[in-house]
Amino acid sequence: MDKEIKIATLIISSNTYPAKRNSKTQKKIFEQEGFDSISTFWYKSGTKDQLNGKNFISNQNDLFINTSDSTLNMGMKTILALEWLDKNIEYDFVVRPTPSSYLNYKNLKNFISENLFEENYVYAGKIQSTNNKLGQKIDFVSGSTLILNKKTVKAIIENKNLWDHSYWDDVALSILMKDLGINPQSGDRFDIEGNPFKQNIPLNHYQYRCRTDNHYGYPRFLESSNLKILHKTLSLQKIGIIKRGILFTYYELSKKLYIYQFGWKMFVLVRSIFKKLLPNRLYIFLKNKYIKKIDNFKNV
Repeated sequence: MDKEIKIATLIISSNTYPAKRNSKTQKKIFEQEGFDSISTFWYKSGTKDQLNGKNFISNQNDLFINTSDSTLNMGMKTILALEWLDKNIEYDFVVRPTPSSYLNYKNLKNFISENLFEENYVYAGKIQSTNNKLGQKIDFVSGSTLILNKKTVKAIIENKNLWDHSYWDDVALSILMKDLGINPQSGDRFDIEGNPFKQNIPLNHYQYRCRTDNHYGYPRFLESSNLKILHKTLSLQKIGIIKRGILFTYYELSKKLYIYQFGWKMFVLVRSIFKKLLPNRLYIFLKNKYIKKIDNFKNV
């Protein structure tokens, strides 16, 4: 039986690469997938001009927030986005993917309807494990796509002061959920391992993760291509043999030429050269002068 449920979608985004590139592709795909345009937002830091003195500005499907886009601030940015959503949008469930996630709306709605609709609190997704600061194992729902119901969202907002921002946002959320006695519910996920033409892609998942670099060694600009190829595959649109061959070669050549974290490696190299060549006082002066830009670069 198809239950009437209102699903809001908050995609955590930023003004950095590759989030901007992926979000642009996601917007087109999510619209075609049937996501409600009234309750779907890509949330990120807003500039002074965009915010015009306000803490929140919604512009079409973008939600600009008066906060930082840094990786250390993702938890606060998510809390603020949930607060805005709870005050401004009617919803039963919130789905929170990242810009490197593809969501199949039909499968998502079926999963929620069949598995989560009757639950008191919902905190669902791909369950993974890590260790806390004391070395103790903890389970957390991967931030690649979180599913929360309204009651859980309100619990997060009411207890936001307990959020430990020294952890990554998805791990911090799991610690908060444990403190509140809310257990994670397992959801499905299929990971694209860099090159989508090297896998048989199932059609029955609601979430497909397209992150290309960490484990698979492909450059991140290919993530937007993965989103497009996934959409064609899941929509049963054929990709011709010649085009598949060209794309396959493009992926593999990109992998061979890719230097993982090139920008960071160049930064470390330049920093070490400056430290050796410049007098210590001058080096410290320049470091302090540009400390904010350096910290922003590190966080990105």
